[in-house]
Amino acid sequence: MIPNLPFRPKLPRWMSEIGWRTLAIGGLLGGVLHILATFAAPLVSRGNAYQQLRAVLPLNQMVVLPAPSSSKQILPYLQPDVLYAMCRYELTGGPVSVTAAVSGPGWVLSLHTPGGDNFYVLPGQQLRRREVSFLLVPSGDPAHARRAGPTDTQVASPSTEGLIVVRAAITGLAWVAETEAVLRKSSCTQVKR
Repeated sequence: MIPNLPFRPKLPRWMSEIGWRTLAIGGLLGGVLHILATFAAPLVSRGNAYQQLRAVLPLNQMVVLPAPSSSKQILPYLQPDVLYAMCRYELTGGPVSVTAAVSGPGWVLSLHTPGGDNFYVLPGQQLRRREVSFLLVPSGDPAHARRAGPTDTQVASPSTEGLIVVRAAITGLAWVAETEAVLRKSSCTQVKR
């Protein structure tokens, strides 16, 4: 005989009729629906970061952004201990020559497509060169490959437009001006055909 428990919740009849298989299938379908909604969100959204930056950044010109603050940001959720330099590039008029400072740990150079895909990243390291330069060319365009010399480094872009971001870590308030001066040496210019 089962002893009487002091508190035994009384479940509705329909809950006792649901089997464990039905609950498992419901959980799996809910998970699949959640994953599909997560992947579909960027496709159905009204705007993205590239569209916001397109309205602000000039074409093929590196711009050092002001230090982000809670009241003034070019994009939401930028880190407050980092300075950014950005260039919106377009390759329809020819390749783009990029020169950027990557002055050590915490510095990162990254290239992005308009959809947000990151196709090239160069993190700063202590033993690496502090300044890098390369030619950004359209992917699959043999005309630009022939024109480049043997010492020219090329990076192929999967799209004809995109964004170059140089991220510089601020190591302290005393070095903000120095960090900004190094960032200002970065350039992004189109090479005429």
